[in-house]
Amino acid sequence: MGEPGAKRVRAGAVAKATTTELDDLGVSPERNASAAAAMRLAKIMDSSVDPKEVAAAARELRQAMHTVRALAPVKNRGDIVDELASRRPRHSA
Repeated sequence: MGEPGAKRVRAGAVAKATTTELDDLGVSPERNASAAAAMRLAKIMDSSVDPKEVAAAARELRQAMHTVRALAPVKNRGDIVDELASRRPRHSA
């Protein structure tokens, strides 16, 4: 049983978007405290009806995700020049 007065939080659109971004970054909320905090804040945003609470959670979520993005491993995704170079046929000398 939960604590008296504890509010139940639910996962909604913000939590889904946060999970998607964390997955894309390759950061697990189980292994990263900032990612875990971001997930909790996203669920608070999804659950709250108080605009002030949503605004505060949104500010904190933005900061937590900024930290997560800064610490996430760099992905080499290439760019348009790399893509065009890979399409170009190789000429032998």
